[in-house]
Amino acid sequence: MWWNLRTVEVRKRRVKSVLHEYYDVEDSKGGLTVNPYVGCSHRCVYCYATFEWWRDFHDVVEAKVNAPEVLSEELARWRGSRIEPVFLSTATDPYQPHEGALRITRRIVEVLQSRGVPYYIYTKSATIVRDLELHARYKDRCVVVWSLTTVDEGLKRALEPGASSARGVFAAMRRFASAGVTVGVTVDPIIPGLTDGRENLEAVLAGSRANGASFAYSGVLRLREDVWERLGSLLRSMGKHEAVELIERMYFSEGRRLGPYRIPPRSYSERVSSLVREIAESLGMRYGIPVGEGDLLSPVERWRDAKITWYLEGGEEHRGEAIGAGPPSASSSLADIASRDPSSMLRPTS
Repeated sequence: MWWNLRTVEVRKRRVKSVLHEYYDVEDSKGGLTVNPYVGCSHRCVYCYATFEWWRDFHDVVEAKVNAPEVLSEELARWRGSRIEPVFLSTATDPYQPHEGALRITRRIVEVLQSRGVPYYIYTKSATIVRDLELHARYKDRCVVVWSLTTVDEGLKRALEPGASSARGVFAAMRRFASAGVTVGVTVDPIIPGLTDGRENLEAVLAGSRANGASFAYSGVLRLREDVWERLGSLLRSMGKHEAVELIERMYFSEGRRLGPYRIPPRSYSERVSSLVREIAESLGMRYGIPVGEGDLLSPVERWRDAKITWYLEGGEEHRGEAIGAGPPSASSSLADIASRDPSSMLRPTS
């Protein structure tokens, strides 16, 4: 296996900043992101965020327990009157299993909502349904995207042993769509010789559409040597020798370099994305995540001046004045609200 510990160790850590810019060279896209965690208990074999963070990525998760307070302070200091939608998250899943106890992502979302900031969630998890009411009350300024590689549950468990089942994802998708939240699916990564067939792509997209997804996107597998060591070993153990040969040829003989990564020939990437687009549009779905200038989820002007309702633990409702003028009182500021969660006061263990 590509991990060492039977169960993931969670370490609590305090940070100085959480709101960062990101840029994807391959897609030429960027924006703002918050990662509540470092490391991931989904243990996806193909994950390329691993050694960029640390070697124990699959065994140890660092929880940024003071992230909501830090984010609130960073937004209060934001100098512009315009802000981009915030992406949760670019490197690790914001709805990992331990989010249920720590509630860091939830409190981050509460901060974003209190400031009138749009956001979009990217997850493999069905456990996000715990926060359905949180996102539903902000449905005009948020989007939820599920990453789904296959509906073959056996293959999915082999590739993503800690992630939710496809059935669970579809159920969560349906509940969010029924609540009026804009939801979509991204088939990512598409693995040559394994998940790139029309039958698999149609099953993922048709299942998503049937459960309320209005858009779809896709991405092909990126490889580093350490990623291929894990993935190649798994595929060989599963008897997927043709897929191994195809990937080795496509990535190591015919492919391209993108920084530390190997990616397939452009012709393959374009052919696969065109196929996903064709299937999605035939189902009445748009191709592409609807985030950006002039799109469903756009940068917002005068976001500080938005009058927002936010909620305290237990459902107590407070109506705020203009955000630009600050919270109505020190006792009900978002930093204070966030700090009422006991986990936010824990000291880091290392």
